[in-house]
Amino acid sequence: MGGKTIAPSKKTLRVGSGDTLANALRRQLADDILDGRRESGSRLEERSLAEQYGVSRTPVREALQQLVSAGLAIRKPRSGAVVQRVEAGRVSSLCEASILLETLCARLAAVRITTIELGRLRLVLNACEACHQKLDVEGFALENRNFHSAIIASTQNQDLVDTVEFCRLRIAPYHRAPFKSASRRVSALAELEKILVALESGDPDQAALAMTDHLKAAAIAIDNQIRSS
Repeated sequence: MGGKTIAPSKKTLRVGSGDTLANALRRQLADDILDGRRESGSRLEERSLAEQYGVSRTPVREALQQLVSAGLAIRKPRSGAVVQRVEAGRVSSLCEASILLETLCARLAAVRITTIELGRLRLVLNACEACHQKLDVEGFALENRNFHSAIIASTQNQDLVDTVEFCRLRIAPYHRAPFKSASRRVSALAELEKILVALESGDPDQAALAMTDHLKAAAIAIDNQIRSS
Protein backbone atom coordinates (compact mmCIF):
# COMPACT_ATOMS: atom_id res chain seq x y z
CA MET A 1 0.00 0.00 0.00
CA GLY A 2 3.11 2.25 0.21
CA GLY A 3 2.75 5.53 -1.65
CA LYS A 4 -0.98 5.09 -2.20
CA THR A 5 -3.11 8.14 -1.48
CA ILE A 6 -6.67 7.61 -0.27
CA ALA A 7 -8.88 10.66 -0.43
CA PRO A 8 -12.05 10.63 1.67
CA SER A 9 -15.14 12.45 0.49
CA LYS A 10 -15.15 16.20 1.04
CA LYS A 11 -16.16 17.40 4.47
CA THR A 12 -16.70 20.82 5.96
CA LEU A 13 -14.20 21.58 8.68
CA ARG A 14 -15.76 22.42 12.03
CA VAL A 15 -13.84 25.26 13.65
CA GLY A 16 -14.83 25.93 17.26
CA SER A 17 -14.55 29.14 19.25
CA GLY A 18 -10.89 30.08 19.69
CA ASP A 19 -9.95 27.24 17.34
CA THR A 20 -7.81 27.32 14.19
CA LEU A 21 -8.13 25.83 10.71
CA ALA A 22 -4.96 23.83 11.36
CA ASN A 23 -6.43 22.20 14.47
CA ALA A 24 -9.73 21.46 12.73
CA LEU A 25 -7.93 19.90 9.78
CA ARG A 26 -5.67 17.90 12.09
CA ARG A 27 -8.74 16.47 13.85
CA GLN A 28 -10.31 15.49 10.53
CA LEU A 29 -7.14 13.82 9.23
CA ALA A 30 -6.57 12.08 12.57
CA ASP A 31 -10.10 10.66 12.42
CA ASP A 32 -9.45 9.42 8.89
CA ILE A 33 -6.24 7.72 10.00
CA LEU A 34 -7.60 6.18 13.21
CA ASP A 35 -10.75 4.97 11.43
CA GLY A 36 -8.73 3.40 8.61
CA ARG A 37 -9.89 5.75 5.83
CA ARG A 38 -6.27 6.71 5.28
CA GLU A 39 -4.05 3.66 5.33
CA SER A 40 -0.55 3.32 6.71
CA GLY A 41 1.90 4.40 4.02
CA SER A 42 -0.52 6.66 2.17
CA ARG A 43 0.74 10.14 1.31
CA LEU A 44 -0.65 13.33 2.79
CA GLU A 45 -0.09 15.87 0.03
CA GLU A 46 -0.31 19.53 0.98
CA ARG A 47 -1.74 20.75 -2.31
CA SER A 48 -4.45 18.11 -2.67
CA LEU A 49 -5.51 18.52 0.96
CA ALA A 50 -5.68 22.30 0.59
CA GLU A 51 -7.91 21.88 -2.48
CA GLN A 52 -10.08 19.24 -0.86
CA TYR A 53 -10.85 21.31 2.23
CA GLY A 54 -10.82 24.72 0.57
CA VAL A 55 -7.99 26.17 2.66
CA SER A 56 -4.53 27.56 1.98
CA ARG A 57 -1.47 25.36 2.32
CA THR A 58 -0.38 27.09 5.54
CA PRO A 59 -2.96 25.43 7.87
CA VAL A 60 -2.41 22.16 6.01
CA ARG A 61 1.31 22.35 6.73
CA GLU A 62 0.62 23.11 10.41
CA ALA A 63 -1.88 20.25 10.66
CA LEU A 64 0.59 17.79 9.16
CA GLN A 65 3.28 18.90 11.62
CA GLN A 66 0.85 18.22 14.47
CA LEU A 67 0.20 14.72 13.09
CA VAL A 68 3.95 14.09 12.87
CA SER A 69 4.37 15.24 16.49
CA ALA A 70 1.55 12.90 17.55
CA GLY A 71 3.14 9.95 15.74
CA LEU A 72 0.32 9.57 13.21
CA ALA A 73 2.51 10.61 10.31
CA ILE A 74 6.17 10.70 9.37
CA ARG A 75 8.10 12.82 6.89
CA LYS A 76 10.03 10.96 4.20
CA PRO A 77 12.45 12.33 1.59
CA ARG A 78 10.72 13.06 -1.74
CA SER A 79 7.39 11.81 -0.33
CA GLY A 80 6.49 14.49 2.20
CA ALA A 81 4.18 13.45 5.03
CA VAL A 82 3.11 9.81 5.06
CA VAL A 83 0.58 8.10 7.34
CA GLN A 84 2.32 6.04 10.00
CA ARG A 85 0.89 3.10 11.89
CA VAL A 86 -0.12 4.05 15.42
CA GLU A 87 2.25 2.75 18.09
CA ALA A 88 0.28 1.91 21.23
CA GLY A 89 3.39 2.34 23.39
CA ARG A 90 3.92 5.92 22.23
CA VAL A 91 0.30 6.82 22.95
CA SER A 92 0.54 5.22 26.38
CA SER A 93 3.55 7.40 27.15
CA LEU A 94 1.68 10.53 26.07
CA CYS A 95 -1.32 9.57 28.21
CA GLU A 96 0.91 9.06 31.24
CA ALA A 97 2.44 12.52 30.80
CA SER A 98 -1.00 14.06 30.37
CA ILE A 99 -2.28 12.42 33.56
CA LEU A 100 0.65 13.70 35.62
CA LEU A 101 0.48 17.26 34.28
CA GLU A 102 -3.28 17.75 34.33
CA THR A 103 -3.58 16.24 37.81
CA LEU A 104 -1.17 18.93 39.00
CA CYS A 105 -3.28 21.54 37.20
CA ALA A 106 -6.44 20.33 38.94
CA ARG A 107 -4.74 20.54 42.32
CA LEU A 108 -3.61 24.12 41.70
CA ALA A 109 -6.94 25.13 40.17
CA ALA A 110 -8.80 24.04 43.30
CA VAL A 111 -7.22 26.88 45.26
CA ARG A 112 -6.81 29.45 42.47
CA ILE A 113 -9.94 29.22 40.32
CA THR A 114 -12.34 32.15 40.57
CA THR A 115 -16.11 32.15 40.98
CA ILE A 116 -16.49 33.45 37.45
CA GLU A 117 -14.28 30.68 36.07
CA LEU A 118 -16.31 28.09 37.96
CA GLY A 119 -19.48 29.48 36.40
CA ARG A 120 -17.96 29.20 32.96
CA LEU A 121 -16.92 25.61 33.65
CA ARG A 122 -20.51 24.77 34.58
CA LEU A 123 -21.69 26.24 31.27
CA VAL A 124 -19.13 24.18 29.37
CA LEU A 125 -20.23 21.02 31.17
CA ASN A 126 -23.85 21.81 30.31
CA ALA A 127 -22.81 22.24 26.68
CA CYS A 128 -21.12 18.84 26.83
CA GLU A 129 -24.36 17.31 28.08
CA ALA A 130 -26.33 19.01 25.30
CA CYS A 131 -23.94 17.65 22.65
CA HIS A 132 -24.31 14.15 24.08
CA GLN A 133 -28.10 14.39 23.90
CA LYS A 134 -27.87 15.51 20.26
CA LEU A 135 -25.40 12.69 19.46
CA ASP A 136 -22.94 15.41 18.41
CA VAL A 137 -19.65 13.58 18.91
CA GLU A 138 -17.47 16.33 17.48
CA GLY A 139 -19.21 18.98 19.56
CA PHE A 140 -18.82 16.84 22.67
CA ALA A 141 -15.10 16.44 22.03
CA LEU A 142 -14.69 20.19 21.53
CA GLU A 143 -16.53 21.06 24.75
CA ASN A 144 -14.55 18.43 26.64
CA ARG A 145 -11.38 20.08 25.36
CA ASN A 146 -12.70 23.48 26.44
CA PHE A 147 -13.39 22.10 29.94
CA HIS A 148 -9.82 20.91 30.33
CA SER A 149 -8.37 24.10 28.83
CA ALA A 150 -10.33 26.23 31.30
CA ILE A 151 -8.97 24.28 34.27
CA ILE A 152 -5.42 24.49 32.97
CA ALA A 153 -5.73 28.25 32.43
CA SER A 154 -7.10 28.75 35.95
CA THR A 155 -3.78 27.60 37.45
CA GLN A 156 -2.53 31.12 36.66
CA ASN A 157 0.87 29.67 35.79
CA GLN A 158 1.71 30.40 32.15
CA ASP A 159 4.80 28.19 32.07
CA LEU A 160 2.74 25.25 33.29
CA VAL A 161 -0.01 26.10 30.80
CA ASP A 162 2.49 26.09 27.92
CA THR A 163 3.98 22.75 29.02
CA VAL A 164 0.59 21.05 29.39
CA GLU A 165 -0.72 22.41 26.10
CA PHE A 166 2.34 21.08 24.28
CA CYS A 167 1.60 17.61 25.64
CA ARG A 168 -2.13 17.92 24.90
CA LEU A 169 -1.40 18.90 21.30
CA ARG A 170 0.50 15.67 20.78
CA ILE A 171 -2.22 13.48 22.26
CA ALA A 172 -5.18 15.42 20.87
CA PRO A 173 -5.61 13.28 17.72
CA TYR A 174 -6.47 10.25 19.85
CA HIS A 175 -9.01 11.85 22.17
CA ARG A 176 -12.05 12.11 19.90
CA ALA A 177 -12.51 8.53 18.69
CA PRO A 178 -13.62 7.03 22.05
CA PHE A 179 -16.42 9.62 22.29
CA LYS A 180 -18.20 7.88 19.42
CA SER A 181 -19.30 5.47 22.15
CA ALA A 182 -22.38 6.75 23.99
CA SER A 183 -21.35 4.86 27.12
CA ARG A 184 -17.95 6.58 27.12
CA ARG A 185 -19.63 9.97 26.80
CA VAL A 186 -21.93 9.18 29.74
CA SER A 187 -18.96 8.08 31.85
CA ALA A 188 -16.97 11.16 30.85
CA LEU A 189 -19.84 13.46 31.88
CA ALA A 190 -19.95 11.88 35.33
CA GLU A 191 -16.17 12.19 35.65
CA LEU A 192 -16.21 15.85 34.64
CA GLU A 193 -18.99 16.53 37.15
CA LYS A 194 -16.83 15.08 39.94
CA ILE A 195 -13.94 17.30 38.91
CA LEU A 196 -16.14 20.39 38.91
CA VAL A 197 -17.70 19.59 42.29
CA ALA A 198 -14.22 19.18 43.80
CA LEU A 199 -13.16 22.52 42.31
CA GLU A 200 -16.31 24.21 43.61
CA SER A 201 -15.56 22.92 47.10
CA GLY A 202 -11.94 24.06 46.88
CA ASP A 203 -10.60 20.60 47.69
CA PRO A 204 -7.17 20.06 46.02
CA ASP A 205 -6.94 16.37 46.93
CA GLN A 206 -10.38 15.52 45.57
CA ALA A 207 -9.83 17.61 42.46
CA ALA A 208 -6.54 15.83 41.77
CA LEU A 209 -8.10 12.40 42.38
CA ALA A 210 -11.09 13.14 40.16
CA MET A 211 -8.85 14.38 37.35
CA THR A 212 -6.58 11.35 37.63
CA ASP A 213 -9.55 8.96 37.50
CA HIS A 214 -10.99 10.78 34.49
CA LEU A 215 -7.75 10.76 32.51
CA LYS A 216 -6.99 7.14 33.37
CA ALA A 217 -10.44 6.16 32.04
CA ALA A 218 -9.72 8.20 28.91
CA ALA A 219 -6.35 6.49 28.47
CA ILE A 220 -7.96 3.05 28.70
CA ALA A 221 -10.60 4.05 26.14
CA ILE A 222 -7.93 5.36 23.78
CA ASP A 223 -5.85 2.19 24.15
CA ASN A 224 -8.89 0.01 23.45
CA GLN A 225 -9.72 2.08 20.39
CA ILE A 226 -6.19 1.76 18.98
CA ARG A 227 -5.94 -1.98 19.60
CA SER A 228 -9.33 -2.65 17.99
CA SER A 229 -8.58 -0.58 14.87
